[in-house]
Amino acid sequence: MVNIMNEYVTFTEKCFDKYLKMIFGKEHDKNIAKEFINTYIDVRYSNYIDESTKKVALEKKLEKALEEKAKELVSANEPELKDKINDYCTFVNYFYGLDQLYILESQKKIISKITEERKRIFIIEKEDNFEAEFNLELKQDIKKRKDFIDAFESQTFKLNLKNIENEYDLAKLEDNITFPELYSDVAIKKAREKDVINENLTQILYLQTSLKILDDLIGCEFEKKYLVKLPYSFFDKKNKISSLFSLIDNSYIQDKLRLVVDFHTFSRYKSYVTEYMRQGFIFVIYLDDSFDYSSDNIELLELFEKILLHNDKYYYKDLKKSGKIKNRIISVDEVI
Repeated sequence: MVNIMNEYVTFTEKCFDKYLKMIFGKEHDKNIAKEFINTYIDVRYSNYIDESTKKVALEKKLEKALEEKAKELVSANEPELKDKINDYCTFVNYFYGLDQLYILESQKKIISKITEERKRIFIIEKEDNFEAEFNLELKQDIKKRKDFIDAFESQTFKLNLKNIENEYDLAKLEDNITFPELYSDVAIKKAREKDVINENLTQILYLQTSLKILDDLIGCEFEKKYLVKLPYSFFDKKNKISSLFSLIDNSYIQDKLRLVVDFHTFSRYKSYVTEYMRQGFIFVIYLDDSFDYSSDNIELLELFEKILLHNDKYYYKDLKKSGKIKNRIISVDEVI
């Protein structure tokens, strides 16, 4: 299985470098292009610069980030590169309008603007095939990106999303696998809960959730966060857990994905969980029956962004009053 977000971003970076090479021709500077492309990608798929721009529209954030990158590059390079750096900034500013999964009329207008800007900057008087070639390249690249995403769509599996609080959705996997009638519902449930089958289904769950996150980011939906369970059986299988985490080892995925471990699993594999936290993965804890209400355990809960528990637990009201964690508690009505 592949890391969907890594693959998508890498392909997008290559496309943008190709477009800049078409624009600048022999004058194309791959290093300058890379600086601007990285800046664009980072803001486009995270919607973030700093706290001061939190409520600013994405397009404005991109403009600001690219302008700041241009200033940084101008100060770090030779004076004769100033105009070239600013020209790159001008063209990269058009990428947001091109960065769609469908060919739109607005994209054709943007390509016309790029064509005119190119003529003006490079003093191109003779007509060439640039606009037609650019349109063709964009059309082919959009098809490749869409084909890539469509390849992960499944007729067998689908995500079941349940909103549990504000922007947090619990993601589970549903399937339409049919079993012979001689198997009872209990037998089917037990089969699915066996470690090997459950682990394979978890990989599919992570892949499908990554696909949903990518779809959100492409559509400029940045608020949603998805909770997925991390079964305890992975922690005893180094290769398997490494393979699982490789599917979501991407900063844009990490920002939207929340890994759920129950308290029993956390107690047993605390060093593993904290190490993954240091690597940028964000965990949520589910307080199962193994949770013992004590000051030491309450202190441990401060490690987690959110704490899931049932409101019929005897300690629920006390936790809701605990200053450091009371705003992290989410009441759930099912076993996670």
